[in-house]
Amino acid sequence: MYMSEPVPIPKVKGKITLREINNNTYVYYEINRIYDPNRQNTQPFRKVIGVALDQLPGMMLPNQNYLTYFPNGGENDMTEEMKEKAETYVDDRKQFSLLETFFNQLFFEFQIQSRKRSNEVVNTYKVEKINRVLVPLRDLLKNEPYAKFLDIIEMPKEEATEDGESYVVGLSYSDVALVLTQYKGALSRYFRDR
Repeated sequence: MYMSEPVPIPKVKGKITLREINNNTYVYYEINRIYDPNRQNTQPFRKVIGVALDQLPGMMLPNQNYLTYFPNGGENDMTEEMKEKAETYVDDRKQFSLLETFFNQLFFEFQIQSRKRSNEVVNTYKVEKINRVLVPLRDLLKNEPYAKFLDIIEMPKEEATEDGESYVVGLSYSDVALVLTQYKGALSRYFRDR
């Protein structure tokens, strides 16, 4: 299990190795070398101590092995800029976690409602509630390449016919479900990239 607060990748000459597996870059620490009599050479024995963060170069999320081999941590090795970026990263993760919980509830509800009331216009109250989650989510994702595809739900408007009868124009439940599906994909990618 990886901890939530980033630390600098240790600078131990010849002992740190980065290895990419399944789109993640793992940080290995060489703890020993074992002689292989059959090959007549020594083989490094390494343990994973963390996963590197692409968005924070030179930093990683540590695991329990890191604490075992580096009990003092790497806080003293962090520059002020690194500390600030690490705090922003932690704050973004907390906000993401909170918003994701609310978003998943909305997504589930609109998947059901879009089957029952697919062409019915979503009322103002519900649009306000949805946008209270979507606006901060979009702000959180604003630097991602897929952010330009994320829309905020437009408020329904009351319009009148030539006869003077009023009717409501706005997005239907199925339209809103489609918008939420785009957010769902973006959130999955954002989480995977973190």
